[in-house]
Amino acid sequence: MKFKVSQEPFLQGVSRVSGVIPTRTPLTFLYNIHATLSENSLTLTASDGDVFLITTVQVEGLEPGSILVPARPLLDLLREMPGVEIEFTTSPEQHLIVNTSKGKFTIPGEDPSRFPTAPKDWPPHKLAFSSQELKNILDQTTFAVSHDELRPALTGLLLQFMENEMRAVSTDGHRMVKLVRTSAEPVVAAEGEVEVIVPLRTLNLLQRNLDEVEKVDIYLANNRVVFDTGNLIITSKVVEGKFPAYDAVIPKDNPQHLQMDLEPFTAAVKRVSIFANPINRLVVLTLEQTSVKFFAEDPDSGRQGEEEVEALYTGQSFQIGYNANYLLEALRHMPGSAIDLYLGSPTSAGILKPRENATGQDLMMLLMPIRLQ
Repeated sequence: MKFKVSQEPFLQGVSRVSGVIPTRTPLTFLYNIHATLSENSLTLTASDGDVFLITTVQVEGLEPGSILVPARPLLDLLREMPGVEIEFTTSPEQHLIVNTSKGKFTIPGEDPSRFPTAPKDWPPHKLAFSSQELKNILDQTTFAVSHDELRPALTGLLLQFMENEMRAVSTDGHRMVKLVRTSAEPVVAAEGEVEVIVPLRTLNLLQRNLDEVEKVDIYLANNRVVFDTGNLIITSKVVEGKFPAYDAVIPKDNPQHLQMDLEPFTAAVKRVSIFANPINRLVVLTLEQTSVKFFAEDPDSGRQGEEEVEALYTGQSFQIGYNANYLLEALRHMPGSAIDLYLGSPTSAGILKPRENATGQDLMMLLMPIRLQ
């Protein structure tokens, strides 16, 4: 294999796929990038065994071929060669020879036949999103995905596509996010309802690459999902297992209603939570008709924090406690400038919603309280 290319586009391509490469694995060939040259197109593929990242870089192709090259030394070298025209050649010993006008570098490679092959066929169901739409969906949902490997079905984002509706649901058992987007146009064919659980790692890799593209095509099957951004293809296994019946845990009757501006609510929780118990991070909300009082204390150190903020509250006066970290994370991913909190009792889940949802969208965040002594 032999080709010439400028440093910048090649560095972008290598950087784009290297994010999936594992930091530690017994399968040492996964530390490599698989480079394949055909005419003037250089295809770069990296994988962790479950997820494949594939991109194409336009080069001046001189001799077709392929090689497995270690990602780390290649990436480090390219970063130190700004604006340089580079010639790459493979040797019979499977070494990658890097030549510039002033230097020569040799990176030992491996036999490309060792590298796993990415699935060639594309799943049957195709959907299209703008990158901004997808950013918003992922930002508002993925923070609640569980990291508990003992509950694998919760370690991904549930995506459900009906005829005129898309749902994205995440939960870790302490909180849940349900985002529903409706469309006048069919999302999938009437007989083609699709449901998959996409691993959080796959979604994180996708999020890193959304800033430089305008749209994303998604291809879905029951066991695989493919994201095509135009300059990057991400193909991934889905999480096996049955996602919980999430609608069953949403309270049907939460008559207490708190209305507040998002910024002062968030700021008060941040200040008061500084004094919360470091173990359970408990912040207590006392709800009155015209205000909400935030209180936290750490009995071991004697620290206390209390603050009262104006609010509009309809319902019986009572206290409810939340983990400050979970509450703040929900508020941080809440769109708009005002929120509604619907409550039933001090021991039942509260429902947090933005005052105004985007057109065709219904976002709901559910938070389990901490039982007060």
